[in-house]
Amino acid sequence: MFRRVLMRRAYNVGRYEAARSHARLLLNNPKERTLARSVMVRSYWNEQAFQALIETASEWEDDLARSYCSLAIERLSATDSGKKLTSSKQGRLERLRGEQPKPKHAMEWNSTDMAANFSQEGERLWFRYPQGYVYWDMPKGFDLSSTHEVLLWLAAETLLSPWEPSTRAPFPSIRACGERPSLSFSAGTDSTAAALVMPDHTLLGYHRRSFDSMLDHRNAERLIGHLNGSGEREVIQIESNHELIRTHHDKPVGFSSDFACAVHLILLADHCDLGAIGFGTPIDNTFLWKGRKFRAFEETHYFTYWTKRFQEAGLNLLFPISSVSEAGALMIVKQSSWVDHLNSCMRGDGTKGCGRCWKCFHKNGPLGRTFDIKSHEIQTYLNKRPMPTATHALWALQTMGHEDELPDMAHLFEQDFSWWEKVYPPGFDLLPEPWRKQIEKRVRAFLPVMEKPYELHEINHFDEP
Repeated sequence: MFRRVLMRRAYNVGRYEAARSHARLLLNNPKERTLARSVMVRSYWNEQAFQALIETASEWEDDLARSYCSLAIERLSATDSGKKLTSSKQGRLERLRGEQPKPKHAMEWNSTDMAANFSQEGERLWFRYPQGYVYWDMPKGFDLSSTHEVLLWLAAETLLSPWEPSTRAPFPSIRACGERPSLSFSAGTDSTAAALVMPDHTLLGYHRRSFDSMLDHRNAERLIGHLNGSGEREVIQIESNHELIRTHHDKPVGFSSDFACAVHLILLADHCDLGAIGFGTPIDNTFLWKGRKFRAFEETHYFTYWTKRFQEAGLNLLFPISSVSEAGALMIVKQSSWVDHLNSCMRGDGTKGCGRCWKCFHKNGPLGRTFDIKSHEIQTYLNKRPMPTATHALWALQTMGHEDELPDMAHLFEQDFSWWEKVYPPGFDLLPEPWRKQIEKRVRAFLPVMEKPYELHEINHFDEP
């Protein structure tokens, strides 16, 4: 028993060689053999020591060993041509950037006045950044000259702050707060739950990539079409190519920062009289660090810094489901008719998910939708240590009866994760007035409340400091 504890402890904190040393001493024990083999196989996988994995486990007859040996062989084959694949991807991104339009009137990057980097041609709003230009196709009637300069500064910061310290300079002025709330709306589960608890007149803003990629908008379009068609909510779609900015910094296509997903709403704040921007950010990303360790989110530099920056731009920073986990968000959407039009999979065909991605596992699966738990992507995420979004993944596995997928974490399944579906009341303290009262009332109407002492406070699945 003591050897097993030492093995698990070493494995959970990423000390894989030590974990394997303990595991080897358990291999001859029939009662411990399965767990010991699992730790050895998974630890080699996590270290990407694919050849060692194959050499160690190729003679073992259990399904886990065979599965991982097959995956390791695939990875080694891919690694052999890795340089070529990387070069090909870089070339594709360069071609993609080269295909993007440019403004008629060239501009120079201005590192001291962020507002000077924006220009407008027709309904297209341009932004000059150090390596090039990106744009947004804005609604009819949008006027850059009527947009407060501090909104342009905040937009530039969300787009460039990871690489351009100049964007974090003090704002030149302060904007008065608008009247209408808004939500950065992805049409996914968490975002939809946030929309359901926010006021009915909330403006939902969907960012749409203006270039072709693996991301498929059809599932999102299905829900957006329903909301606009039924009149239940107003959803605007803004096309942009700003997700290409980070590709200049050896990053894949995506948002430059957590708040870049809402840059279109920041830019529209005066046009739409916005006084708040909400984000569908659940407990997994607020009170839990990386979904696996509790923290006092309200005390973090991240929360205090960005709250102040948004306030100076006349925008309340809203986390409407900060009291709710990803499981709670699923429970909220299940109680709404919107669930019939919702699918979080970003590779779906407009009616269903792909069934093989991580979202299909932990978003669609608990809704009773089909997925393949043995798919490469799902297994890769499940076997990372520390595991991403660990608390929600553990809840999902327990809820769907798949605990056997993680024999090395069997001790964590000794607890009942049903509390993960309930409301964490301190989360309401993050909500500023005048939005708190209505949001809190709606959240409490959807979900029961966690009992004290809060089990959330004890979360630290991998014994991290």
